[in-house]
Amino acid sequence: MKSIKRKAACILALAMLLCLAGCKEKKTNRPNMDALKAAEVGSYIYFGEYEQDNNESTGKEAIEWLVLDKQEDRMLVVSRYGLDCQPYNTELKEVTWETCSLHDWLNSEFFKEAFNSEEKDAILLSTVTDDANQAYDTADRVFLLSTWEAEIYFADNAARACSGTPYCYAQGASKKEGTGTCMWWLRSSSSFSLSATGVSYVGSIAAYGIGISYDCDYFSVRPAMWIDLEP
Repeated sequence: MKSIKRKAACILALAMLLCLAGCKEKKTNRPNMDALKAAEVGSYIYFGEYEQDNNESTGKEAIEWLVLDKQEDRMLVVSRYGLDCQPYNTELKEVTWETCSLHDWLNSEFFKEAFNSEEKDAILLSTVTDDANQAYDTADRVFLLSTWEAEIYFADNAARACSGTPYCYAQGASKKEGTGTCMWWLRSSSSFSLSATGVSYVGSIAAYGIGISYDCDYFSVRPAMWIDLEP
């Protein structure tokens, strides 16, 4: 009997060690700087972690990013998937990118939640503008792509179309039946009052005159940022 109990205890201990090893392995999906430097435009990298499978008991998952631009000492990335669902602004009132609630959420709550201290240090403070309001610019760690950036960095609508994570859809993001794609925000204001631009299920860009109401609560968020390759 003692032998059986001892064997059972050993099996349980081994299972716990394997579980811990698996959890540890999941947390090491963050690349070192050499891996980031080796990434090419059009490839994907892992950087930071965020809840994605909508199962908080398993911990956060590594965030996958699409490399849009690469320069000698930095590169621009956007999340491969819609990571969350947020309105451009929680109230329907006149705002700019600088003053909207989504700007605050990305640079406070999301920034703190998704990145460790080393990763935060590698995210550059970038000056971004609102295409429709060039008089306004902000210094952001994390931002949304502008309409212009969404046009030049993607070859066509198909390249712009994306899906949301299970967590993103659980937060209220709209999901297209059949394709599983979502709609996602851009930071540029629309020429139509109280609205911003965005990307449709099929990847087309909502023009300045066909904006999305600031308080729309079913658009997903694809964060973007510049990563310092020489921190």
